[in-house]
Amino acid sequence: SYPPRRSSAITLRDIPRVREAAVKSLLDTGRVLIDLSALRCQQPGLVTVFPTALALGGGWPAARLAMFGATDELRPLLVNARVPKTVPLAEDLPAARALLEQRPAQLHRHCDLALHPGAPAVARLFARQTCALWSLPRILEQLAELVSGELVTNAIQHACSSCGLTLTYTGSTLRVSERDYRPTPAPQPRPVDINAPNGRGLHLMTTMAHSWGTTEHLDGKTIWVNLVNGKLAEETSR
Repeated sequence: SYPPRRSSAITLRDIPRVREAAVKSLLDTGRVLIDLSALRCQQPGLVTVFPTALALGGGWPAARLAMFGATDELRPLLVNARVPKTVPLAEDLPAARALLEQRPAQLHRHCDLALHPGAPAVARLFARQTCALWSLPRILEQLAELVSGELVTNAIQHACSSCGLTLTYTGSTLRVSERDYRPTPAPQPRPVDINAPNGRGLHLMTTMAHSWGTTEHLDGKTIWVNLVNGKLAEETSR
């Protein structure tokens, strides 16, 4: 755990240091408790450093992170940013220790992928392993593997960019998100040439998805796909 030494405000400049320290501790020990009692934050978005660190540290269950001691000013910022859904928040140290043993309401894992022809295969393996770690239904594992490979293939072939792949599970929906770093238009399903050896992946992805969309950034875009359990997936594909 990180005990407070003195009251301090976290700023944008501090985020890399905080993230790196938390990730290193998670990779070294697998379990980290963070004391927030002396932490002040003026910018609400900065509190998302904690779920980001957990994802980069391997995500639950390999990496377990809990927080405690948030002040009355800090707690609303954490709740509004939905941080406690991924990183549990407790009143005190004993309660935080107990929360390390519980599955968070939202699971989150991330993988960075280089601009390389082998990246789609790595993405599929990451999706398969993540679903297995989270004990998700086989249908979700299969859908996540297919969608992850397709999204990363598009990033490599069309955006010509490295990318990040993120899986988020809420208990009812598995979201697969791919973030590239080149501002190109999002791919859209086009008529399939039955004689072409490829070009069907995006059609399969949109058919199997419960919903999907694109978030534009100044330096690229995020394509997200929501997958649900087998019954709803079958109904969506009709």
